[in-house]
Amino acid sequence: MMPMLQQIAQTLFAHRLRSLLAIIAIVWGIVSVLVLMALGEGFYQINARSFSLLMSDTQLAVPEMTSKPWKGLPARRELTFTEPEFRQLQNQSAIKTVSVLYRKWDASVTDITGHTLPGYIRGVDNYYVCMRKVKLTPGSRDISQSDLNNHNRIAIIGWQLAKQGNLAIGDKLKVNGIPFLVAGITKQSEGGMSMGNEENQVIIPSTTFTDLWRDKPSQVMVAPAEGTSGVILRQSLQSFFANQKHFDPTDRRAVWLPDFSQDAKFFTALLRGIQLFLGASGAMTLAVGALGVANIMFLSVTERTREIGVRLAIGATPNNILVHFLFEGGVLVAIGTLLGVSISYCLVVIMNQMGLPDWLGNPALTLDAMLMALSVTVILALLASFFPARRASNLTPVIALSARA
Repeated sequence: MMPMLQQIAQTLFAHRLRSLLAIIAIVWGIVSVLVLMALGEGFYQINARSFSLLMSDTQLAVPEMTSKPWKGLPARRELTFTEPEFRQLQNQSAIKTVSVLYRKWDASVTDITGHTLPGYIRGVDNYYVCMRKVKLTPGSRDISQSDLNNHNRIAIIGWQLAKQGNLAIGDKLKVNGIPFLVAGITKQSEGGMSMGNEENQVIIPSTTFTDLWRDKPSQVMVAPAEGTSGVILRQSLQSFFANQKHFDPTDRRAVWLPDFSQDAKFFTALLRGIQLFLGASGAMTLAVGALGVANIMFLSVTERTREIGVRLAIGATPNNILVHFLFEGGVLVAIGTLLGVSISYCLVVIMNQMGLPDWLGNPALTLDAMLMALSVTVILALLASFFPARRASNLTPVIALSARA
C-alpha cells in the first residue's frame, strides 16, 4: 500500500498543475454545496421561528357571523362574547389554558409630548405573552396577575412603535391622553414576519382596557390539554360555542377556528424545499468539478499508455492498474474535500461575524449537510475515477507499448 501511495504522490507532483486544477474544481464544488446549504439552514431556522404560532398547538377562535338559520333564529347574526362567557372554556376537559383578548384599532396613541404614533391597543391577560410566544427585549417584564388586579397602567409596546417614538423601557406614552409606563418592548420578529401588525401594538392589562372602553373581547386563544389533538380541540370549541350562542354546529363561518397546523406543514415544506434547491444548485457545481477530475484522469491515462503497458508486461494485473488509478483519483478528491470543508467552515464563520440581512438568519453547517456533501462527493469521485481506471486496466500490453510516448 505504501509504495503505491508514494508512487501516486510522485505522479501527482510530476503533474502538479493538472492535479492542482482538479483539486480546485473539487474545492469549488464542496464550498458551493456547503455554503449554500448553510445559508439555506439559516434561512429555514429564522423563518421557522417566525411561524412559531403556526407551529404551536395554540388555537385561535374569532367570533364572526352565522351563515345558517337555526331553530327559528335567522342567519347572518353577528356573534359577540363577554369575557365571562369565554372564561367558561376553562371548564372544558379538552382545554388547559384560556387567554381572552381585546383590541382597539382607533385609539389615540401618542408619546408624552403628544406626537401621534401609529399604534393600536390590545388588552390581554397574564397568559397572552407565553401562549403567543412573544419575545421581549432584555429588561422587559410580562403583564402579571397583580397588574390585572390593580388595573395598572403599564404597556408592552411593539419594537417598531418603540423605534418610531424613540421609546425605551421606563418611558411613558399616552393612550387617549392617559399616561402609560413602558414596561416592555417586543423583539423584532425573526425573519421580518409578524401577524396582525404586532410590531405596532400597545399591549395593556385587559382590566385596564375595560376601564377605558366597554368593548367586548375580539378573540380568544386556548391551549389544549395534554393528549388533545387539534382536530378534537376545534370540534370541542365549535360545539361549545354553538351551544352557548345557539347556532348550527356545522356552521363553520360562525366562529373562525383556523387550522394553523396545515399552514405550518406547508411553510415547513416550502422552507425545506428552498434549502434543498440551494443544496442541489451546489451539487451541480460539484458535479462539474467531478467532470473536471474525470477529464484529467482520462488525459492521464492517455499520456501514460506506455507506462501502463510496461506495468502489464512485467506482471501487473488489470486489477492492479484499476486500483492504482482509482486511488489516484480518490487522493485528488480527498484533498479537495478536506480543503473545501475547511474553507466552507471559515466562510460561514466570516458571514456570521459580518452580519447578514435579518431574513437570511445565521448560516449554519449541520451534520446532515456535511454528510450529504460527503456522500455526493464520494459517489462523484468513484464515477470520475472508475471509467478512466477501467480504460487503463483494459489496455492490451502490446498495443500500449506501441503507443507514442
